[in-house]
Amino acid sequence: MITLDTYYQNIQWKHDQIDDNEPFEHKGSLLTYIILPKLTIGLSDWWNISIEQYIGHRHMDWYTDEMSLHHATSGSHSDFDNAKGGMLGDSKINLKFLLFNTGRRAGSRMFFGSGIVIPSDNQLTKSPYLTNEEGIYYNHRHFSMSSGVYKSNMNMQLFYKRNTNPVFVGFTFNYDKPIKYSNYGFSGSPYLELSFNALFDNNNIIKSPLILNLVMTHLMEANWDGIAAPNSTSTMLIPGIGILGSWGNVSYSINLQKPIFLDMVLPESGNDLNQEANAWQISFSIRKVLDLYIPWLYW
Repeated sequence: MITLDTYYQNIQWKHDQIDDNEPFEHKGSLLTYIILPKLTIGLSDWWNISIEQYIGHRHMDWYTDEMSLHHATSGSHSDFDNAKGGMLGDSKINLKFLLFNTGRRAGSRMFFGSGIVIPSDNQLTKSPYLTNEEGIYYNHRHFSMSSGVYKSNMNMQLFYKRNTNPVFVGFTFNYDKPIKYSNYGFSGSPYLELSFNALFDNNNIIKSPLILNLVMTHLMEANWDGIAAPNSTSTMLIPGIGILGSWGNVSYSINLQKPIFLDMVLPESGNDLNQEANAWQISFSIRKVLDLYIPWLYW
């Protein structure tokens, strides 16, 4: 099976002045564009393996005419004082096992998976929190396409098929744990994600299959060379709504989501600087099951 997911996220942010060196409001946007091709190969009736590659671009727009050491209009495709640019993000290889499946009947389906996340070279090369002897920050960027960190991955999916709406309900669990520092001393953040989903058939108000979901994500503390990265933890709730459709034997989905920041603190802003961040995101996915057979996998 081949899957192609595309994502667009728009974050508008602002906060008060950071220190006496920059006595003005800081505000801007961070836009993210992601393309995620994925190939899934069935190894047996119970096992499959998937390979996916993040490709994309992040772009910061600085809305203030004042010069800042902390923010500037720039994109992740290009190098910066403390970043290697490029379009490739992380790669992921995941092996998944189908624990049980009731088939076409009403009932439960459960998957367990495990894998590895492989970083790209498009990462930060120095901590963005370094200062000189006078306490002045060096020019820096806070974002890149990859964290530069190898991670292990664990995931689980549990769904229940029903005869009435919602015809599918369930949840997914995903956990990434850093297993090796980046080449530049960054630890990465352990990442936890829980997703609750409900699928309705076309017997609804819009007469089309409808998806409702609620995702909770949590990033834990990261560090540079053993020193905690300020404000590296964050928690978000992301409610969303989407529709399903098909073109021949290709299925697609369109989803609109509204991230809600529960405890996110913007880099260098602190809790007392009247920070604000508003975001929305949209995704479009297509999926095609290939009519291919790999003889050496079956005997």
